[in-house]
Amino acid sequence: MPSQPFHIFDQFASRLDVAFFDKKDGAFTDDSVREAMGANDVAALHQVHGGTAVTTRRGIRRDVQADAAATDAPHLALTIRAADCQIFLIYAPEQHLVALAHAGWKGLLAGILPATFGLLREEWGIRPEETYVGAGPSLCRACAQFTDPSRELPGIDPRFFEGRNVDLRAIAEDRLWTLGVRREHFERQPQCTACDSETYWTYRGGDRDAVAKGSTNLLACTLRP
Repeated sequence: MPSQPFHIFDQFASRLDVAFFDKKDGAFTDDSVREAMGANDVAALHQVHGGTAVTTRRGIRRDVQADAAATDAPHLALTIRAADCQIFLIYAPEQHLVALAHAGWKGLLAGILPATFGLLREEWGIRPEETYVGAGPSLCRACAQFTDPSRELPGIDPRFFEGRNVDLRAIAEDRLWTLGVRREHFERQPQCTACDSETYWTYRGGDRDAVAKGSTNLLACTLRP
């Protein structure tokens, strides 16, 4: 199984399995991820760059349109995919619950992060400050270039813009702090998918055709009983 990418979850190693799949893992499938995670089933969303978060306690075979999912079911491999977008793992240790979210720039505008934490509060009474959050590799500011950020990203504070470049990571983190996530409970993988295109699948960094055919990086997690 690929290595656990976040140090912040090491303290929960007896309760939570986490893995990140990239180019070195070859042509992995949902079933091969399930097997690698030692899970009974796999939950894989039909991601649409939107703001919908769902709860699941069963397998999903890309027939549910959403960009975040949460579960408290053990032995279920929860997965999320990206090829430049930000992906987040959220773990609530007291309730032993995990969520994954896919947040591209469209998802940030659609409110996927507040929607995910809103789901956790509504379903389980979880407050953001109770959670630990990991963010996977994604576009750095230098690689996140837009034609006209002020027009394409309405409602986003211009302080995150530098010419045509946008600090999408900082926008997401600002949302997390506003929601109430503790900075000391957060860890980001600093690698840029486009800058390190030999390691990661990247739409903007040269893998456009492969990504269109389904090649992506993947974050997976499984709760232990």
